[in-house]
Amino acid sequence: MTSRERRENERDDDTTADPADAPAESPPGHSDEYETIFRTVDDAVFLVEVDGADSSDTFRYRRVNPAYESLTELEPSEILHMTPREVFGDSLGSAIAAEYRRCVEADETVEYEETLSLPAGRRTFETKLTPVHTDGEVTRLVGISRDITERRERARELERNRDLLSKTERLAHVGGWELDCRTDDLRWTDGTRSIFDTGDGYEPTLDDAIGFYHPEDRPRIRRLVRRCREAGTPYDVVLRARTDAGDERWVRSFGEAVPADGEADAGDAADASGSGDVVAVRGAVMDVTEQRSRERDRRVFEKAVEQAGHGIVITDQDGTIEYVNPAYAADTGYDRQEAVGLNPRIVKSGKHDREFYEELWETVLAGETWEAEIVNRRKSGELYHVDQTIAPIADDDGITHFVGIESETTDRQLREQRLNVLNRVLRHNLRNAMTVVRGHASVLRRELDDEELRSHARTIEAWADDLTALGEKAATARSLFEREGDPDTVCDARETLSTVASEFAERYPDAEITLEAHDPVPAKADDRLAVAVRELVDNALAHHDRSPPAVTLEATSVGGGATNWAEITVADTGPGIPESERAAIEAGEETQVTHGSGIGLWLARWVVAGFGGELSIEDNDPRGTVVRLRLPAPTDAA
Repeated sequence: MTSRERRENERDDDTTADPADAPAESPPGHSDEYETIFRTVDDAVFLVEVDGADSSDTFRYRRVNPAYESLTELEPSEILHMTPREVFGDSLGSAIAAEYRRCVEADETVEYEETLSLPAGRRTFETKLTPVHTDGEVTRLVGISRDITERRERARELERNRDLLSKTERLAHVGGWELDCRTDDLRWTDGTRSIFDTGDGYEPTLDDAIGFYHPEDRPRIRRLVRRCREAGTPYDVVLRARTDAGDERWVRSFGEAVPADGEADAGDAADASGSGDVVAVRGAVMDVTEQRSRERDRRVFEKAVEQAGHGIVITDQDGTIEYVNPAYAADTGYDRQEAVGLNPRIVKSGKHDREFYEELWETVLAGETWEAEIVNRRKSGELYHVDQTIAPIADDDGITHFVGIESETTDRQLREQRLNVLNRVLRHNLRNAMTVVRGHASVLRRELDDEELRSHARTIEAWADDLTALGEKAATARSLFEREGDPDTVCDARETLSTVASEFAERYPDAEITLEAHDPVPAKADDRLAVAVRELVDNALAHHDRSPPAVTLEATSVGGGATNWAEITVADTGPGIPESERAAIEAGEETQVTHGSGIGLWLARWVVAGFGGELSIEDNDPRGTVVRLRLPAPTDAA
């Protein structure tokens, strides 16, 4: 009878195996002992019969112990005398048979892991196969499988937790550490290594770790660790540190004692350590560099707002005041305690109509900044003028607050009113009066026979002309500076000088006007630059005391790289500018001692200053004056 026929007959027998199926190599007299072990062991034990044929059906299950049935939840009828493919399906069965074949061919014990889909669910087994010989041939395999499903799941969970910890440490800029008090071994997590920029796997000594702190902070952290270790005192401090790469950082370091009986909170650890039971100090470090920087910026910002000379008020989205700075309190008369909780309407003057405020709210609710001159009323009832700016503060969810910044302009408003009146007097009243005076002087000059009297009349005419010209210059200055300039405007200083030189050559045909500028000289200025140059040339020619009068105009580009300048010089050979007038112009203010006789030089100085430049006055060699204008030039100018 062949082995296959024998198996067919055995299918009809009771599926419960008898002791005769114990391994052939069992020592005499030990069958009962092996059978007891076979039936009571917790691991799954199975016996596989090996057919000599080289196919996936070579192997059939001969016996399985109760633990196998329990772990797999397979009935004996579903296993015994079946091939792996018949029990577990083609794919998995073929893989199992391949392991069996490997054991037979190696003729030695093999080990492997396998995951099976069973009635009990997916289970992972650690299996060891041992070949059994009969007459020198492998006829059976004894397998022992240990269910490691829970162990593998714990390992995967541990790996997931480690990965989660690593990601959390990176996101939170935090790391952990533990010092074993019995061995002085110090362990760092990956997060701690990341904070101090060390390599993977770096495990420092305690001294190494303390060495990462700033030299001035090392004694403190060493003392804190020692007290935690000896007295169980927890600590939580922010200290300076330097990474392995040399970068300076602020770190928050905290630690607590771990008692011999396991984990404890800081208070429990301190109690346990008092009796000498501390076995470890465990803690964490957190990179708080950005946080410290934000806190520092916040403190600077708060201090700046508190000390700002402009009034600042912050309201919620409904317009209720949440904050006012001291300048606002000084402007309005309402101190912080009074203003907070109220509405900015407390300073409403009634000088603006409904449309004015509707435009305000329409602007800020659209997320834009609103600016205007506004008249407010103080707590005392006084009116005052301010330049008011109101802007929305928004986050991802929309507008949350509004901030208002006001600069009181009451004095400026009054000054402008006075200047307007004085300008009208100069432009109209004075001009008209001087026209009348000059007319009468001209009549006297023509009608008088006495030459000395006619000379007095001519003097009156000259002064009338000078005063009229002075009034016109004042009007010109005002109109120039009422105009808003474009900071991106660029002109060619050489071309400006050429135009001015041509104008004065026609007015003063006997004058020697020289232009020394061959290449374009870009300057960040507009057509008002020509007004400044005209005033300087006119001043040089009008006060010249030699004939012919001579003026040299020159334009050059100086500097380079990030800072470029256009330099213009107006040089004459006249008597020079009086020292008192020169001192006033260079100082930027007039006094009773230092002052000018006109406004031409002042006009040139104001124009150049408006462009971000400067005016300086030097002595010419051997005689005369050099007025130098220095103006910003475009950074890409060659």
